[in-house]
Amino acid sequence: MAQATVGEDQAPATTRDRILAAAAEVFAERGYEGAAVSDIARRAGFTTGAIYGRFRDKAELLLEVVRGVLESQQEAAVLAAAGGDNAVSSRFAELVGEFVDTDREASRALVLEAHVAARRDDTVGALLRNFQSERLAALRDLVSEAQTRGEVAADLDPTTVATLFLAIPLGIVLLDTAGVDVPGADTWAEVARQTAISLRPTKES
Repeated sequence: MAQATVGEDQAPATTRDRILAAAAEVFAERGYEGAAVSDIARRAGFTTGAIYGRFRDKAELLLEVVRGVLESQQEAAVLAAAGGDNAVSSRFAELVGEFVDTDREASRALVLEAHVAARRDDTVGALLRNFQSERLAALRDLVSEAQTRGEVAADLDPTTVATLFLAIPLGIVLLDTAGVDVPGADTWAEVARQTAISLRPTKES
C-alpha cells in the first residue's frame, strides 16, 4: 500500500491514494471527530460513493492513513538494531528520518489522532488494536529470524524486543506532541550502534 503522507511533492497516482492523501489532510486539520467523509471526498475530488466503494467507514480511512507511517518506522527500527556496524547508522538514519524529521510533523499528529480516537470510538479501537497486534507479531518474527542468523542474542525474548521497537516511534510521537525537543538524526547513530551491539550474542554464548 502506498503511504499517504501530508506534504508530498508528487500527486498520488491512484484513486485510493488520492483519497488517503485527502483524508490525511482533513484528519490533520480537524481531528477524527471533526472530519466528515463528505469533506474528505470533496478534498479528493470524488463523491462519497467513491470512498465507500474502497473503505468501509471513516475509522478504516484513519487507520489506513497511519498504517504506512507506523509500518515504515517499525520495520526500520528492526533493521537498525539487527544490522552490522557498517549498516546500522544508515538504517537507523532511515528510522530517525521517519519520526524526528520536521517535515513529518503532520504524519506524527495523525498517528496520535488515531490512538486518541481509539479511546473514544470502539470501531477505531478494534481496528487499531488488531493492526498493532499484527505489527507486533510481524516484528517478533523479524527478531526471531535475526536470532536464527546470529544477529540478535538467542536468550532475548523476541516479543519483548519487538515491543521495544514498536514503542520507539509511538513514544517520539507523544514527546513531539508535548513540545519536547527531540534530539536530531545526527545524534542517534551512536545510540543505534550501541543498541545493536547490546542485542548481539556475546562471545561466551
